[in-house]
Amino acid sequence: MAKSINDLLNSEQINSVRRPIESALTLPAEAFVNEDFYQLEIDKIYMRHWVAALFQFDVNSPGDIKPFEICEIPLLAVRGLDNTLRVFHNICPYDGCQAAIDPAKNCQEIVTPYHGWTYDLEGKLIKTPYWDGSREGNLDVLADKQVDLVPVHCEVFLDTVFVNLSDNPEPFEKYIAPILRCAEEYDLEGSEVGLDENGNPTVLTADVKSNWKTFYENACLNVLHENFVHELYNASPEVPRIKEDGVASFKNIIDGKFMALGYNRLDFQQTYPPVEAPHLGKHAQQEPENETFGTLYPNFYFCSSSQYLEVAFTLPNGASKVRQHSTYRFQKELATSKETLADRQIAMKMFAGAFKEDGRICESVQKARKSPVYNQKFYAPFWDEMHYRFTNMIVDDLEK
Repeated sequence: MAKSINDLLNSEQINSVRRPIESALTLPAEAFVNEDFYQLEIDKIYMRHWVAALFQFDVNSPGDIKPFEICEIPLLAVRGLDNTLRVFHNICPYDGCQAAIDPAKNCQEIVTPYHGWTYDLEGKLIKTPYWDGSREGNLDVLADKQVDLVPVHCEVFLDTVFVNLSDNPEPFEKYIAPILRCAEEYDLEGSEVGLDENGNPTVLTADVKSNWKTFYENACLNVLHENFVHELYNASPEVPRIKEDGVASFKNIIDGKFMALGYNRLDFQQTYPPVEAPHLGKHAQQEPENETFGTLYPNFYFCSSSQYLEVAFTLPNGASKVRQHSTYRFQKELATSKETLADRQIAMKMFAGAFKEDGRICESVQKARKSPVYNQKFYAPFWDEMHYRFTNMIVDDLEK
């Protein structure tokens, strides 16, 4: 029987998380290194929320199929002949083997690798060769059984495929709405993923030896670390983000499952390197002023600056490892033109450099959590409101 949060944390630890931020404590070390805790998070979080899982250009053309996993749960993305993207549980109902082991292109059907059951690209069983002893197989003998591939709820936002493994998911429009509200100045639909020198969408992938929560806490939620961890910010006279003692030059954006560091780009003209490129404002004459580094619980990352967006997701693989997949979006001409490749690479290089610096810190924190003197930590209320909120979201889910 799966363990509950009360099996893994005592009542004092749970209560300490719930206290007001001035006296509250973070989750203890075991929440970041214990495999039983991780399995509980899979059941209570990753099996019940919308989760960003892959990019739709991974299955770009009709007939493309791609096996993938969420927390070791096997799934299958299929681009139908009608150009619709569908996701199924990657399990053949008869033999329990994966319906597809390898990605493939230009498929007319899916032939399972173990016993040859054959499906159309909408997940419907169409052939069972020799299953009943006949050459073609008689589907009528299976009329009372569940034989089709089991569909999974899926939606696409900014080329990112989200899946929800629950039976009754939250409406996706409600889930994604906080990002739309935050980015109301931006022409999101007019943005495209930047292409590499070969004309393919640029995706940066990296592994970090860190618990997914450690990674999440650092990315976008932890504001104070910037000028200590990142070379770019360390050189800026505008960071840390304080206008004067006690007055912040940033704002915490907390809207449903979306949390972001927000700021006005005009306050950070000496921090971010200028890029001569079209902006992403909805109106040509009005460049966006509000910029963000944001996270949409539990694993989607959305960062907006006036000229480019970072759209990324992370997937955990056990209690101590996470893999991030990142794309960078620009105004269409800037995203696709060979002549602007160097301009795109400036933004990508900046993000990649910061990611490497963050990864080093996340791995250090993860190592430290194995120390016998690592206890629950406390918060800096001026900076840590989002971190505090995130910790309580975790406990909310695990107690359900």
